[in-house]
Parts: sequence; C-alpha cells; structure tokens
Amino acid sequence: MPRPSPPSADASRPALFQRQQQRRLQQILWALVSVFGLLIVMNLFTGRFRSAGLEGLIVSLLALAMHWNVREQAARAVALTVATLMLGLCVLMINNQGLYDEAPLAFPALLLFTGLFGFRRMFWVLMCSMLAVVALLFFLHRADVFHSAPVVPLDWRRPFVISLIVLVTGLFAWLLTSDLGRTMLQLETEKRALEESHARIEVLAQRDSLTGLPNRALARDRLAHLLRQARRSGRMVAVMFLDLDNFKTINDSLGHAAGDDLLCQVAAKLRACVRETDTVARVSGDEFQILLGDLQDEDAIVAVVAKVTHLLGRAFVLDGIEVLVTASLGIAVAPRDGAEGDVLLKNADMAMYQAKDSGRNTFCFFDASMNESVVEHLHIASGLRAALSQGELQLHYQPQFDLRSGRILGAEALLRWKHPELGMIPPGKFIPVAERSGLINEVGAWVLQQACREAQAWRGQGLGALNVAVNVSPLQFRRDDIEREVAKALAASGLSADALELELTESLLVADARNIGDVLQRLSAQGVRISIDDFGTGYSNLGYLRRFAVHRLKIDQSFVRRMRANAHDEGLVRAIIEMAHCLDLQTVAEGVEDVETLDRLHAFGCEIGQGFHWSPALPAEAFVAFVRERQVEVG
Repeated sequence: MPRPSPPSADASRPALFQRQQQRRLQQILWALVSVFGLLIVMNLFTGRFRSAGLEGLIVSLLALAMHWNVREQAARAVALTVATLMLGLCVLMINNQGLYDEAPLAFPALLLFTGLFGFRRMFWVLMCSMLAVVALLFFLHRADVFHSAPVVPLDWRRPFVISLIVLVTGLFAWLLTSDLGRTMLQLETEKRALEESHARIEVLAQRDSLTGLPNRALARDRLAHLLRQARRSGRMVAVMFLDLDNFKTINDSLGHAAGDDLLCQVAAKLRACVRETDTVARVSGDEFQILLGDLQDEDAIVAVVAKVTHLLGRAFVLDGIEVLVTASLGIAVAPRDGAEGDVLLKNADMAMYQAKDSGRNTFCFFDASMNESVVEHLHIASGLRAALSQGELQLHYQPQFDLRSGRILGAEALLRWKHPELGMIPPGKFIPVAERSGLINEVGAWVLQQACREAQAWRGQGLGALNVAVNVSPLQFRRDDIEREVAKALAASGLSADALELELTESLLVADARNIGDVLQRLSAQGVRISIDDFGTGYSNLGYLRRFAVHRLKIDQSFVRRMRANAHDEGLVRAIIEMAHCLDLQTVAEGVEDVETLDRLHAFGCEIGQGFHWSPALPAEAFVAFVRERQVEVG
C-alpha cells in the first residue's frame, strides 16, 4: 500500500498544530540567537572581526525571523531561518577549510529543522542545495582555492561520503518529520471530531431534536436559575404548561409529517411571545413549557397568555390546508405556589388539566384546592381498582317505554359504585377518573359483560325480549378491541346481538368520523343497534348521520325538561324528531318527568321515552320486580 503523502505547502494546518509550531520555532530562534551571540563575543575576544560581523548579520536575520513569527507569519520566518543558516554554513566553509570544516556536520540538523517546520518543496530545495554546495566545494578544493586545506590530498571519495551522509540523514529526517506531521494532523483532526461529537451530544442531551427548543432537562436547569435570581431580587417566576387540544386529531388525519410541521410552527410562535431571557421548551409530544422570570406582577403573565392565545388563534397552514389549533394553559407562580422547581412544575401541570376540564382553549392559574382534587382523584382511582375485583360495582337499569303502547321495551344500564366506606359514589365523580387513569377500558368491559348477562337472565325469568342499552366511553371506542369485547360479552351471555344497544356521544362521531364509521358499520352488520346519546348538545348536522350505521337518537334530557317552559327548546325537540324520521331513525326522549311532557312528545311522534315519570334507575332485582308489576298492569 503506498504511503500517504504529507501535508503540502498550501494545505491548511490545524490551528492548534500551528500555534504549537509557532511556539517551538520561537524557542529554537532564541536558542540560535543565543549561540551566535556567544560566537560573536568569542570572535571579538580572539580578534576575528570578519567572522564576528558575519555572525552579527546572521543574528539580525534571525531576529527578523522572530518578528515575523510573532506576527503569525511562520512560513516566512522558517524560510528566512533556513536561508540564513544555510548561507552562514556555506560562508563558514568557504572562509575556512571547505569540506574539511566542521560546518557540514550541521547539515543534518538543518534538514531536520526544515522537515519539522518547513514544507515539502523547501525540504527538497534545501537538500539539493546542500548537495550542490558539497559538489562546488569539491571543485574549489581541486582548484586549490582553499590554501589552508590539510596536506592530505582531497579526492572524490570525501565529497561522495559527505553527500551520502546528507542523503541518508535527509531521508531519515524526511521520514521522521513526515510521520510526525501526519500524526499531529491526525491527532488534531481526531481531537476536533471529538469536540464536535461532544458538542452534538450536548445539544441532543439538552435540545429537542424536532423544534430545537430546550428539552425537559434543560428547562429544569433554567427554572432553577430563574428561581435563584428571584430569591435575590424578590421578583416572581411563572411556569406555564401548554398542551395542544386537538393535536392527535390533526396527527391522525393529516399524518405525522404534518403533525411535526405543526409543532415546529407552534414552537416558532411561542418563541415570538416571550423575551430572550425567558424560555420556551418542548417537554413531550404536544406539550410545551414557558418559563418567565423577573416578573413584577401577574399582569405581565396575563399579557404573555393573551399574546400566546392570539398567535395560536390564527390558522396554521399544513400541506396547503388551514388548520385551527387551540391550547390549554396551566400557570403556577413562585413564590406564591411554591419555591422549588418540582413543586411549581407539578402545580402548573395540575392547573393545565384543570383548564382542559373547564372546556379547553383557556388558561387556569393554580389554586390550592386543586391539590385536594388530585388527592381525591388518586383515592378514587385506587378504590376503583379494588372495586373491580371485590364486586363493589353495580348496574342499575332505567326502563325505556314505547310511548304509543306504554309497553316496556328494555332498559338503559347505568353504572353505580357502592363504596364500603363512602357509600354510593355518583358516576359523574368516578367515570372521569376512570377515563384519566385508563381504568375505563376494564370498567367498560365489565359493564358490557354484566349487562348482557343480566339481559339474558331476564329472558329466563319470563320478562320477554327486553333490550339493554350500554353507554360506551369514547376512549373505549377508539381502541381496536371494542368489537372483540362486544362479541365476547354476547358469546359469554348467549344474548342475541339485536338485543344489545350501544350508546355513543355525538362528539365522538364528529371527532373521529372516518374510523368510527367503519367500526359502527361492522357492529351493525352483526345485529348490534347503535344510538347517539345526548343528541343536540353538539349541534351537528343531522345529514351527517347518513354516513353512520345509527338506529336511534336520544334527545338530551336538558331540552326535554325545558320543553314546557321554553318554546325554543320545544321547537328544537320537535325539529330533531321530524328530521330523524326523514332519516329513518327512531328517537328516544330522556328526562320525561310529567304527563304534559309525555303528551307533547307523543304528539311530535317520538317513539320511546325514559325518565322519572315512570321510574328512576333501579337495581337489578328491583328492575325485575318493576317489569313484572308493569306487565301485570298492562296485561
């Protein structure tokens, strides 16, 4: 394998290597100046004034080389040094004994110096010059120019031997200096690559790779710094948690590339909302932190929130599509809400979830009562796990009636939790906890299996072919195994698929229409009935329902209860019923509490009703007794 060539004269050398050469050259020049200075003194004492003058000239030229070296003109300094030394050696040999003089002994050292500090061209020019000088001196000896030469006659062998020494020494010097230069260059290159690698690692350790914003670790360090400053200045520090409300929908519908583009655009807008001394960090998928320091009052915080809300309120363009994005913000302020970073981060996170619970697209300052809610949340979540295994959960059933015949058609299954210490816990309290903690999937599966099992038991008890309606959480429906859970519950109970009705919220259909539509179509093909619960609260277009395999609409009870007192609500109920009939859908009225409301619903053409006018939700045994009694009355 051929040896790699050493750096050429025009090659750029690493800065560190150049600085090291510059220092070493300066040291050598000082040594040469000192040596020639001593020679000058010695020659002056011995009366050799011409030699002293020559050496003074050499010292002057070396001093000029030192000046160039200090001015970072190392190449010129090396060239001048080599030329000066070579000229001085030649003059010494000519003035003295030629090839019999000691001066040629310095040739190898000069070659080594040139190899270390010079370049390829300079090295070979110097070696050729030395060989030429040796040849010239040989001919001068033959011409008897040197009268001080020794008696021994000079033949061709002496210059030949000197030339061989110069060549061999030059070869050694060349190989050594080439290897040394190559090694130094390689070491400097590796050092630079290592420094760049460390810099990249530091960036990756402290920066978000997508947006370039500080990550969670760097944000924590900056928060600690802001808090130390605040303790000295007496000012406030604000920690904001910002979470995009509908990021998952955008990510799922437009793709991850569009989602990444959105995150980068949001990051740029957030940076534009704060000062350079403040920090915007990305701490998770669609969650950002904003750290504000040196604040006099909360007005400055509200001003930033207003700016953030305003900028995020503008449409984002993703793949040519304008997309509106909202965000929920939670804010904790030091020292009021805590003096430590971890405490502030936890409190800001709680405030953000409170903003989401308040309807999203809003902001919320931390309040001490939120801590109590979190403790209660943890207590309920822990108890709910035990309730699943210890049989504390129950299903109550509210009868559903045919408004024309008064016959019971079935019941809606409603979940109840009888806690051994706290008594009956209302669903509105533990269902949200189950959804947040992920327990809703286990709870929902249990409800589905229990409802199917008890509906099949009604048939065995002679109650007839009663249907059962089960509420399904949006989180359950977004899982891939909802169809498997339904099939499992039907198979385990033996219940016919057409006796099961799944109730979905209107908002679920609007939020995830494409995926939900396919699932509903498959469930409907199996015979399972689908109804839309609390219809009217989402104000969606009824024509939109043509895309879904839906059988019934349940009119929200808030409209039904206000029918008698509010003409607008009565008109809305009547419009929903008429439009549902145009789509061949049945309607179920919730919250029927008196005869007058019942009569109006019947007049509007509503088919099914449920409410306190007939019965509240009843435990399983009480429901069976109620159905038997009602069947006797109707019979």
